[in-house]
Amino acid sequence: MSVSGGPAEDHVMAGVPTWMAMTTVGLIIVLSHLLLRRRSEGRRSARVNLFRARLLPRLIRLSFFPALLQTGSLLLFTLITFAGLYGSQSSNIGTVLTWTWWWALLIFVIVAFGKGFCSICPWEGLASLTTSLSLRSRRKRLGFEWRWPKWARNLYPALGLFVLFTSLELGWEATNSPSMTAVMGASMAGMAAFSALVFRGRAFCRYVCPVGRISGIYALFSPVELRAKSADTCRSCATVDCVHGNHAATGCPTGLFPGVLSENTYCTMCTECIRACPHDNLQINARAPGADLQEPGKRFRGDEAVLALVLLALTSFHGLTMTQTWSRSVGWLRVQTGWDTITVFTGLMATFIATPLLLFVGTAHIARLLSGAWMESRQIAKALAYAVIPVALFYHLAHNGMHFFMEGQNLIPALSDPFGWGWDLFGTARRVYSPLLSPEAIWWIQVGLIITGHVYGVIVADRIGRQVFASSAGAVRGLTPFIILTVLYSGMSIWLIAQPMVMRSGM
Repeated sequence: MSVSGGPAEDHVMAGVPTWMAMTTVGLIIVLSHLLLRRRSEGRRSARVNLFRARLLPRLIRLSFFPALLQTGSLLLFTLITFAGLYGSQSSNIGTVLTWTWWWALLIFVIVAFGKGFCSICPWEGLASLTTSLSLRSRRKRLGFEWRWPKWARNLYPALGLFVLFTSLELGWEATNSPSMTAVMGASMAGMAAFSALVFRGRAFCRYVCPVGRISGIYALFSPVELRAKSADTCRSCATVDCVHGNHAATGCPTGLFPGVLSENTYCTMCTECIRACPHDNLQINARAPGADLQEPGKRFRGDEAVLALVLLALTSFHGLTMTQTWSRSVGWLRVQTGWDTITVFTGLMATFIATPLLLFVGTAHIARLLSGAWMESRQIAKALAYAVIPVALFYHLAHNGMHFFMEGQNLIPALSDPFGWGWDLFGTARRVYSPLLSPEAIWWIQVGLIITGHVYGVIVADRIGRQVFASSAGAVRGLTPFIILTVLYSGMSIWLIAQPMVMRSGM
């Protein structure tokens, strides 16, 4: 199998014009200054109960609702796997559906619907089929009930798998390999099924699945949540069916108690708790975007902070590997070091992961000295790492949106010849279609998304600064180095979208 030192340079989208990039950076600096000077009190965002529309709760409480959601995703997963393993390796629908549609649009789905993908996840559906012999119920009929090891009850297993899959995607060109795409998807299904057979609940979903854990971090920004109507009702409940299950549903597969649920990170939106609750005390709400990040009392976890910073690093790294600058740099390093391409790629990827972690710890130390905070530098870094989530999220949207709008039309010919066997079912095979949007429209969307992410990042940093630093003046002094670092991150995002970007396939 070959390894790539950079993408082929035959299909390149021009980056945003220099004047647009420079203007955007200037606007980001001005907004950062204005937002840091604007002091507003943090308060709980207003909620709108979506269950007021009675059709939604009636649909969710149907016993076959899980099967209704997962059947379609399982069929698509089967199609992608079959096409990847048995279709033509030069062209088939598997890579287009996986990388251009699912992976590109997944981040948009998270922003709009939170953990919505987890509720239709084909890997969890296969785990249910394996252990429950049914898609209608997650009640376990086969397997063991071992406890997940204490040392692994964190996000680091998912983080490690995410780094591995990113290296396969970028370094080994999985996006251009239908068979590797199929194997990656099948390995996720195998791990989910094995974990469900051996361990209690859905340990894979809670600790290992990189898609679920990335969704969880980004879902802190989502305007959709599942919460209890009354905390008192949950506290007085004697049976706790939402966790343990009953005749109507199996209860939360990851062991969460909805009565104390205060953020989206670990809820999979499977809605089992809604069907199991005997008091009708659970609902789905709409709220302001970023509510979980802005409200007072946010709990800060080290593994979540590390994942947020690695997401920031790898989203930028992802964009960098698709530039012509990357191809030239890898070639130069190979000549200078004598290393092979995969060694150079691995070294650069490790550097990109380590850099924001080290920068953040160093910036936290400076902030502590400037503000006189009583907290340790490591604790300050852990707290303020949450402020980079919007920065990473909206660059991720900008990058994925570019791929989707420039390459999404490639699904049309693939529908006529899904396996690359020379079919032409709908008369669209072997035809070239124009991108969904013009480069100019994509540039404005990208710039708007990066500015939005930066603004939210500064606002979240301000809210968190009120919890971390002792005084208002101390907060301004302590936040200043973090805001400067955030400006540099956003400037890096602008620089990336200003570079000629290599497409995964022909335009």
